This record gives sequence, C-alpha cells and structure tokens, in this order.
Amino acid sequence: MTQVIQLVGKWIGIISGAGSCVCWTIAMWKPLPVFPLTGVAFIVALLMALFAILAVIAAVHGHGIMLIVLFFLSFLPIGLYLLGDPDWIQLIGILNFGYLIAGGLIWAVSYAEESLRAPDV
Repeated sequence: MTQVIQLVGKWIGIISGAGSCVCWTIAMWKPLPVFPLTGVAFIVALLMALFAILAVIAAVHGHGIMLIVLFFLSFLPIGLYLLGDPDWIQLIGILNFGYLIAGGLIWAVSYAEESLRAPDV
C-alpha cells in the first residue's frame, strides 16, 4: 500500500511540475502575454520554470522534502499572487499545490517506512 501511495505522490509531482513548466513557458513566449514579462520579470518567470523542472526531477527520484521546499519557493512569492488572476495564468498557482501534495505524500510514506525499519534500542 505504501508503494501505491508513493507512486501516486510521484505522479502528482510529475504532472504538476510539467504542467507548471508548460504554463510558464507559454507565459514567457506567447506573442500577447497575459502580463508583460520584461527585464527582471522575465528572469523570475524563467526561474519559476526551472523550479518546475526541478520539481519533476525531485518527484521522479522521490524527494518529498525537496518538493515541499520548491512549493514554498514558487508559491509564496508568485503562485499566491497568480491565484487571484482571473485569466488562465492562475493555473500556475493551482499546480503549485501539487508540489505540496506530492511532497507530503512521498515524505510521509518514506518517513513511515524508515521508522518501521529502525530497530528499537
């Protein structure tokens, strides 16, 4: 059962990371962007796309803590702001919650397996 939960967590992380990366790429390179990305805003969007790729890599390798860290790095500054946007760009904020859910599932299962394997002293 724990392997199934961990697999579900990995797939949630992979889907949310890939979806977030696609959304950031569309937001950066769309001819008529939702909000203008010039200068520092473009660099931040590129960094958020990089975080999304890192989330996919962390999900594939089963690093729950890394997914939780990436959630806080990407959601608190930008994702929370984008949740209030009425356009399609709010999907990025919603997909960031996938990092938290996936990280929580992967971390909880790996922590439970580790505590079961630990010998009582």
